[in-house]
Amino acid sequence: MNRGLFALVAVALAAGPAAAQDPPGTRYYFLLFGGQSVPFKPRTAHTWATWVKATPTGAGPVMLEAQTISWLPPDGRVHPWRLRSSVGHNHTLEGTLAIMAGVNSQVSMWGPFEVDANRYHLAVQQAAKLESGAVRFRSFDSLGRSHGVQHCVHAVTFADPAVSRYRQPVIRVGEPGTSNLADKYLRDGAFVGGAATHDWLIPALGLDRHPVIRRVPGEHIPREWR
Repeated sequence: MNRGLFALVAVALAAGPAAAQDPPGTRYYFLLFGGQSVPFKPRTAHTWATWVKATPTGAGPVMLEAQTISWLPPDGRVHPWRLRSSVGHNHTLEGTLAIMAGVNSQVSMWGPFEVDANRYHLAVQQAAKLESGAVRFRSFDSLGRSHGVQHCVHAVTFADPAVSRYRQPVIRVGEPGTSNLADKYLRDGAFVGGAATHDWLIPALGLDRHPVIRRVPGEHIPREWR
């Protein structure tokens, strides 16, 4: 077994006990986001994702726990051509939307899609690794050869067994690249029920208060350069 596959199996096995502790009827969801400024500036392009655990309470609404992976420098300002890695920070969903609004970004969303328990718990583990200080940020990372330096796309894809080997160059980030990534998740069987979305989560997460554009996986999204 090669080292990469061994690591993936080890992480998957580690996620198993946590998933087993979730109450019966718990369901899990995934929302993928991409955006960039209008007109387009490379430093504003970003891809991030939120995973949600919905636990039944027995009476009333389900309890929601959300985990976002949004890997950027602490101030949210990206320097695409910087060769040295820098400290990274995992931003919240609301914090990321504020960063995107601050640079006049158009934001697209794919989902919410249902996923399995293992994918949710792998995302929690990936977020913990990012927040531990073990990972640094660089727009030009090692194209997946090293997990110690990651850009925003790999910070998301490393959390999922279906797309963890996806090599995403920095020029493909933003809405167009994220749409291709959503299609890869779909084609690789990451979503329970295929492309069906669970729209009740949108107001539950407060996303109806933001100008987010709904997209379908693989949808062509042209960049606005001027």
